[in-house]
Amino acid sequence: MRYLRNVVDGTIYEWHPILAEHPKCTEVSEEQAFPERFIPKAQRGRKAQVDLTTVDAPEEPEAVNEALSNDASKGLSK
Repeated sequence: MRYLRNVVDGTIYEWHPILAEHPKCTEVSEEQAFPERFIPKAQRGRKAQVDLTTVDAPEEPEAVNEALSNDASKGLSK
């Protein structure tokens, strides 16, 4: 299959005779148009090498300002 690339913004189009005549379009190979299709299978994706274990999280600190805490919780059921 043949492809055209707009040299200004890099947009890829399927080859068409009218677009091929346009001065800002150049013909490119499929490998140039879609390089992700030609990546060797051995290089695709990555193996997870991240340790996902959870470290003990520190406990929440207690409220420092009792008056502010009481005012903020005014009207809530206990």
